[in-house]
Amino acid sequence: MQLNMWCHYQIRKLIFKTKKVIMKKILILSILLCSLFGLTSCDKEEIETYKATDNIYFPLAVFPAYNNGPLIDSTGFSFSFDKASITGRVYMLPIRVQGKVSAVDRKIKVSVDPASTAVLGTHFSLPENIVLHAGKEIDSIPVTVKRTLDLKDKSVTLVLNLEENEFFTVNMKDKVTNVLTQKKINYTRFKLTFTDKLMQPISWQTGTFGVFTAKKLFLMCDLMNLEPEMFNLPTTAPGLSIPEVLYYGSFMKRYLADQKANGNTIYEEDGKEMFFP
Repeated sequence: MQLNMWCHYQIRKLIFKTKKVIMKKILILSILLCSLFGLTSCDKEEIETYKATDNIYFPLAVFPAYNNGPLIDSTGFSFSFDKASITGRVYMLPIRVQGKVSAVDRKIKVSVDPASTAVLGTHFSLPENIVLHAGKEIDSIPVTVKRTLDLKDKSVTLVLNLEENEFFTVNMKDKVTNVLTQKKINYTRFKLTFTDKLMQPISWQTGTFGVFTAKKLFLMCDLMNLEPEMFNLPTTAPGLSIPEVLYYGSFMKRYLADQKANGNTIYEEDGKEMFFP
């Protein structure tokens, strides 16, 4: 009796071990099959992506120009911070391809939008042939901007559109960035606004420098050997940290007080005494 029970126990134990081994093999086989299927799917996706059309677009709408910077489809600048000898600038407008890199130069079709107020030949010029150079995923369009006399009194805007040609498609059109206002950012349309009017720089700190005036800006720059255009850069730019800005304001406040004490009060163009808080 005991022998029979022992035999039954051993047989059941053997069956259990056999089932366990079989289940383990099935599990391993399943994992291998899934992995193989996954690799096959990836290969298929890569092939489909490779065969897709090459989209050309303005990357500043997708990738910020600097860390934590905004995504933009427009920008602008003023010649007013430049020396009088400066007669123009070349603005390098980034472009990028979503697709394969080519071993040859590829032409890019660019058109001037009718909404532009900048006049071709008067306010700006473009290269005769605009290309994405061989081996490049990212390139740029050199836009030559001219410092004309009429820019002293107004701003003009150049609107450029990327268009489809034999090398590129323009399937990346725009994206809604604000559901409430339906504001969009455009990937194939870019606005460049420029002027020669002196406007308050984007990093002018009213609490430290007071009301903006051209005379105040240029006097501060002359006294401390600063470049006026630095104040038109983001506040994260070199020379615009909080301690540095506070130092500029403190220096100017002491300078004006010293000049006044010596009988040389500094006045603004409108006749009012220059003031730093």
